[in-house]
Amino acid sequence: MKRLGNRLEMTTPKRIELPTGLPVGGVNVYLFTKPEPVLVDCGIKSDESLTVLRASLAEESLTLADLSQVIISHPHIDHYGLAGIILGESRANIHILSASIPWLVDYRAMWAQRNRYYQDDLFVRWSLPADIAGPILNYYRTIENSVDSVPLERIKPFAAGDRLLVGGVPWQVLHTPGHAATLTCFYQPDTRQFLSTDMLLPVTPTPIPEPPAEGQTDRAPSLPQYIESLKVVEALECDIVYPGHGEPFTDHRALIQRQRDRIWTRKEECLAFIKGGLRNLGDLVLALYPHYPPAYRFAGLWMALGYLDLLAAAGEITLAEQPGGEPKRLEIRLNK
Repeated sequence: MKRLGNRLEMTTPKRIELPTGLPVGGVNVYLFTKPEPVLVDCGIKSDESLTVLRASLAEESLTLADLSQVIISHPHIDHYGLAGIILGESRANIHILSASIPWLVDYRAMWAQRNRYYQDDLFVRWSLPADIAGPILNYYRTIENSVDSVPLERIKPFAAGDRLLVGGVPWQVLHTPGHAATLTCFYQPDTRQFLSTDMLLPVTPTPIPEPPAEGQTDRAPSLPQYIESLKVVEALECDIVYPGHGEPFTDHRALIQRQRDRIWTRKEECLAFIKGGLRNLGDLVLALYPHYPPAYRFAGLWMALGYLDLLAAAGEITLAEQPGGEPKRLEIRLNK
C-alpha cells in the first residue's frame, strides 16, 4: 500500500470471468499483478476455462508459471478446479481455510461422502421422491471427477481473522458460512474493497447443506447461517464489492436488504403452502420452483430446505422425527 501525499493509491484486482458450463454461468477470478502475481480463485477444470485464463494472464504479460500464490475462497469446483494444473506449471502454493484442506487433498472422497449423505440420509429422512432425488444425484455424479487433488505440502492454511498480503496490502479473512460451511471473504479496510466471493452476489447464493460435522448428529442449518453472515458483511464499510459471479458493485447494504426481503417473502410463501396442506419437502420444492428443470432442481431444494429451517427457528413449524426406522423420517408440523 502506497501513499501519494495524503492520497492512498488503491491496488485493484483484474476481474477475469471464466466459463463454467454450469447453470451458475461464468465465475470470477481476480488477478493482482503487483507486487507479485496473485490469483484469488481459479475457475473450473475445463479446456475452455483454462484457455480463457491463459489468455487473460497473457494480456498482463504473465503465464501460469508466474503466479506466486493462489488463494481459494471455498472448495467448490468452479472456484478451485484448475488448482492442480496451476500447481503443475508454477511454484505457487494454495492458500485456503484450514477446514477446507480435505476437499483439496481428496476431492473425490469428500464429494462421494457428501453424495452418500444426500442419498442415504437426507433424501431418505425427507422421503424425497425418486423423480426429484434421482436427477439431482445423477447430475452430482457427472461432476465428481472435475477436480484434481492438490498435494498437501503445497497447501498453506489460513484461519478466520488472519491477514493475507495481496496487492501490497493486508486483507482480512472473514469466515462467512451459509453458501458453503467453509466459505471465506477478504476485506481491505483502508481501501474499503471487499472480495465477497460467493457470500454476496447479485442473486442470493444457494445455501448448500453439509453432512453433520464431526461429533454432531444433524446438519447445520445453512440458510440461517447465511442470514447471520449477512450481518457480518453489512457492518463492513465498502466502496466496491468484487463478487464470485457477476459484475462488481457498490452499495452492498442495499443489496443485502433486497436479499433479506426476498428471503423473508419466499419464507412466508413456503409457510402459506404448508398452511394450505403441503407437508412434504418434495411438494414444497415443486410448488416454490415449478420452472426448475429436474437436473438443476437441487438449487430449489436447498432453498426450500432453508426456508423450513428459518420457519422452525421462528417457531412457526416443527421439523419432527417420526417414530421407528433409521434414519428417522422427518415431517412438517404446523405450530399453532
